[in-house]
Amino acid sequence: NARRVLSKTQILDHVWAYDFGGDANVVETYISYLRKKVDHTEPRLIHTVRGVGYVLRMPTS
Repeated sequence: NARRVLSKTQILDHVWAYDFGGDANVVETYISYLRKKVDHTEPRLIHTVRGVGYVLRMPTS
């Protein structure tokens, strides 16, 4: 879903089951883990869209 903003709710629904009873902050936690693995150098791939969700921006070449 490059260049498409996904809300936390969309991520929860597609990654975890719709009846997931945990805290929505689990998305923020796993985004943090992903950033540590893939965003350790420039350009950053995972961006937060404040008040909306997250977007994956592929580097231009």
